[in-house]
Amino acid sequence: MAAAKPDYKRFGFIPQRQQGLLLMRLRNQAGDMTADGLRNLADLAEKYGNGQVHLTLRQGIEIPGVKEELFEQALQAISESGLSPAVCGLRVRPVVTCPGSATCPYGLIDTKTLAKTLDEQFVGRDLPAKTKFAISGCANSCTKPQAHDVGFRGAAEPSLEQSLCVSCGACVRRCPAKAMQLENKTLVIDYEKCLSCGVCMRLCPKKALKTGKTGYHIFVGGKGGRYSNEGALLTKFIPEDHLTTYLDAILQTYKELATPGQRLSAVLAKEGIDLIMSKVNEKLN
Repeated sequence: MAAAKPDYKRFGFIPQRQQGLLLMRLRNQAGDMTADGLRNLADLAEKYGNGQVHLTLRQGIEIPGVKEELFEQALQAISESGLSPAVCGLRVRPVVTCPGSATCPYGLIDTKTLAKTLDEQFVGRDLPAKTKFAISGCANSCTKPQAHDVGFRGAAEPSLEQSLCVSCGACVRRCPAKAMQLENKTLVIDYEKCLSCGVCMRLCPKKALKTGKTGYHIFVGGKGGRYSNEGALLTKFIPEDHLTTYLDAILQTYKELATPGQRLSAVLAKEGIDLIMSKVNEKLN
């Protein structure tokens, strides 16, 4: 009787369509790698794979062509090289994030710090189904937070210092959401329409628009794939130091409501956002 094969997915390896070969998946934090890490990655690809490296859509790394009999050696080599194996299967997957305020002109939030925190505290946690996180530093939503099981979108709401406003109309013309109007030469902001994207605050020539509420908007129940759907907005302006508590409550609620193999998107479709919100709030209070 043949020996049972290891649970390759638990260690970040995926069987290829070619029998006897594996994809070796590696992860990073916030999409970043050092030059030394890239050199070590190249060494792994040449020693254990076919010399190629594939960058996945979710900022992961794949080395194809790893022979099954080299699995344990390759896994050990990942650790020795200072890199980290990916997480696969029915658990929290590595976090996808944009550069945020570190380098992006539009970034409102320090996404890299949050990505590191979520990676350390949540990635690899067992759940009813695979669960994906995405972080976006602003309303441009480059990482598609609304299309993930849990998505975080940085937000900064404008606050008007009326005495500084000269009614030039620059913000009215540039507001992507058309949330600003001049009424009798007085600026009026429709906060129901406002995207909290920060555009108006950057371009105001008199600095009359200050940064008001900031934090993250949290979306739940998004999903890509064959049957995609956009997640629902769960809450707004959650500060970074409260996010892990909030996320833990979301994942506890998901585990309570889901059946094995059921994504958070299916729970949202069945139970609705109001019930999910209620259960999350119960756990927070």
